[in-house]
Amino acid sequence: MMRGNLRTALQSAGFRNITDAGSFVRTHDLLAQDAVDLLVASSEVEGQEVGLLVQELRNLRLGSNPFPVVILLLGSAAPDVVKKAIDSGADDILLTPVAPEQLLARIAKLSRQRKPFVVTHDYVGPDRRTKARQFASQSAPGLEAPNPLRVRMSSGIDGTKLAKQIAEASGTINRLKIERHAVQLEWLVTQVAAAIRDETAPRQSLETFVARMSAAVDDMLVRMRTSVAEAHMGTVGEIRDMVRLLETNLAVVTMPELERLSVATRALVRAIGGSAVTVATAG
Repeated sequence: MMRGNLRTALQSAGFRNITDAGSFVRTHDLLAQDAVDLLVASSEVEGQEVGLLVQELRNLRLGSNPFPVVILLLGSAAPDVVKKAIDSGADDILLTPVAPEQLLARIAKLSRQRKPFVVTHDYVGPDRRTKARQFASQSAPGLEAPNPLRVRMSSGIDGTKLAKQIAEASGTINRLKIERHAVQLEWLVTQVAAAIRDETAPRQSLETFVARMSAAVDDMLVRMRTSVAEAHMGTVGEIRDMVRLLETNLAVVTMPELERLSVATRALVRAIGGSAVTVATAG
């Protein structure tokens, strides 16, 4: 019933080609096909978290367009539910039940002005930091996100301008993610080396750090194949091999091995660029 009411409201506001997905798989497929300018969805569909799809979308792991405008509808105001929705990279969140007029007002606002996107090693999405927070510490790099709603309104159904904006901004996301991963790797290696040297961290914490290092190098290698950083894939491959050794032989790792890894990650940061930034998760 709610989907029907929202569909009618969107049609009355001038939206066309509205798809009433109704299932998690259908939503996934539409995003994978780059067939969406605006997604309005419950935070959970068929017991699955739509926020996970939004994360994959923003990180260029689902389809090739990370910039649909996303509004998630939450059935609860519990802090953990709200945090998950925000950390997914959604543009806006609303508590259900939602009046059609309330939704249309949010869409109109987003069509006029969309927040810039921020890119960190583990988050891509609207920058929700206050100005005070931005200047209080080193800030993560960001970019002006294409706004499909505004482009469609100004140039009609012709998607040529929008496609160009999306391609250019997606390339920027890819580059920034590679840089953020490099900075994160250097930080993680420093933490692991200090913990092993000083015997200050339990094995479980070290394994978590190494797992994050492994995920970072794997994602870097995938992104580098389609970027100007491809020339550095050999260096990242060597770092990956060293990280794999940490995964299998963490109990007997030596300080010289960690120093070699540290030198490699520092050199990578210098080679591909990227200044030091905060490594905290978004929120």
